[in-house]
Amino acid sequence: MPNWLQALLGINRSFRVKLILSLSTIILLSFGITGYLTYQYNLKLFEEEISKQFSRTNEEALAKMELKVQEIIRISQTIVFNPQIEQVIKRINSAEDADAFNLYYDKKQIEEQIFQIKSDAPYITGMYLYDLNGNPSYFSYTTSTINNLSDQVFQVIRSKLSDTYGNLVWTSMALPSAVEPSGYRQTIIVARYMKNSTLNTYGVLVMAMDESFFSGSLKELTKDGTGEVYLFNNNNELLYSNISENLAEKQQLLVNLKQTEVMDNHLFVQGESKATAFKLVSGTSLAEIRVKNKVLSQKIVYSGLISILLTSILIVLSTGNLLRPLKDLLLGLRKVRSGDFEARIEIRTKDELAYIGESFNAMAEQVGRLIKEVYLTQLSEREAELQALQAQLNPHFLHNMFNEIYWKLYLQNEKETASLIAAISEMLKYSLMPVRTPTSVREELQQMRNYLKLQTELFEANLETIIQADEDILDCEIMRFLLQPLVENVFVHGFRNKIAHKVLVIRARNVDGFLEIDVTDNGCGMDESAIARLLGVKGAALPQRSDGRESLGVRSVVRRIELVYGQPYRLEIISVVDSGTTMRLILPYITMENGGLTYVEG
Repeated sequence: MPNWLQALLGINRSFRVKLILSLSTIILLSFGITGYLTYQYNLKLFEEEISKQFSRTNEEALAKMELKVQEIIRISQTIVFNPQIEQVIKRINSAEDADAFNLYYDKKQIEEQIFQIKSDAPYITGMYLYDLNGNPSYFSYTTSTINNLSDQVFQVIRSKLSDTYGNLVWTSMALPSAVEPSGYRQTIIVARYMKNSTLNTYGVLVMAMDESFFSGSLKELTKDGTGEVYLFNNNNELLYSNISENLAEKQQLLVNLKQTEVMDNHLFVQGESKATAFKLVSGTSLAEIRVKNKVLSQKIVYSGLISILLTSILIVLSTGNLLRPLKDLLLGLRKVRSGDFEARIEIRTKDELAYIGESFNAMAEQVGRLIKEVYLTQLSEREAELQALQAQLNPHFLHNMFNEIYWKLYLQNEKETASLIAAISEMLKYSLMPVRTPTSVREELQQMRNYLKLQTELFEANLETIIQADEDILDCEIMRFLLQPLVENVFVHGFRNKIAHKVLVIRARNVDGFLEIDVTDNGCGMDESAIARLLGVKGAALPQRSDGRESLGVRSVVRRIELVYGQPYRLEIISVVDSGTTMRLILPYITMENGGLTYVEG
């Protein structure tokens, strides 16, 4: 605990109240002086933050608008690449002398197709399908907000399509309208050449939309009544703006606007859509922001003064109840530090300090319990170590006994039986080593010779075994007991129905820098499902032994290779039913030199 707090615990209540009041007065004066000095700095920071927030709002509005533009692109592509509309238009163009009924029927088919598509886009106020001569021969639709497009308007649209190759062209035009007092209504025009999948032009698609198509997506930028919005197409032509005055003067400045810029007491930001190449420039009034900032700063100052005053009063009222539990906690800590873990704190309140006191009591109790548990754990570990040493004596005892039996049989000229006992003794000695201890190919193959000797002498009289190993791989490192499950699998499964002429070949060699060991038999073989079960393919069940138990030997080999070596090392199985099986281990080529490991790259 800090020295100042210990000193504060020792003084009387009256002096503590006077001290806290004096500190509160100093804090109030300091806050008033620094508040005025930091006002201008906070104002600048506030404007920078507003700029960041407005930029994010501009990006969000541009993203919303981009989704609507993509919807128009989708609608136009649905019409242009509609095979039924294309076929009907080609039929109309080719049948110049067709009767009126057939022509009416064809146009009715186009109308049904387009009205079905347009039902999902109510914001489209006009749609026209022109032939290549500029005649609205295929389809014409308009609402009461605008009149039908004149030839002069179409020629303006056609001129903007001259340099395109089937892409949408966006422009803004004042079209004649019967519902507007001025006689004209500003309308968004979207047009494109109609090209089929072979890139042949067969018509012109023109769609008209009200400016609300854009204003709905940009309303977040203009909701306070002071915002300005300017939307430009990919040719830097103005498509939409909520400002009608001085557009010609501002347009060139706004097109070349930097990321953020202040003009005419307005903060302007710009964003550009990568998908549509549209540029959105939006501005907000700095005067309004500064007024709001001033009001907010005043509220912050007043709130700070009131908070300091109330805090001072609360400190005076609660200082006694606050410091007494802290003093108890300090005494408890001293006792625990001296080694008295039976020390406990009396809980006087029901607040956070009570939680701290309860936590201290629980901590002291837990520390005492842990000390006892550690002591008991150490005793248990010693007992377990003694039991482990005792368990190791039994296999060593058996190994020594087998050696004694071997020499006794050997001296009695029972050399054949003695050789079997020697093989068992050597296998037992080999098994005493931890499975994690690596061994050499030479030792592993020697254990297989011992195992095969026992199998031949005791169970498999008609067994022919061949073990071949290249001289350069005999000192390579290999995991212990990696071959035995594979060889055992041959006797359990491969030879289960074979009576005579059983052949088992084990071959080890270096292939392209990999250690490959083949275990080949001429047994009953297996199908693909059995191979999948042995290799542990996902979804395959565990293989079954002849006695109904699950066979884990080969699966354990696969799993150990995955855990120790990983890819590309593996176990491969090549088998033909009734023709035998080859199980191939593909392992790293690692030589053992002077007790260490040397990895040889393939």
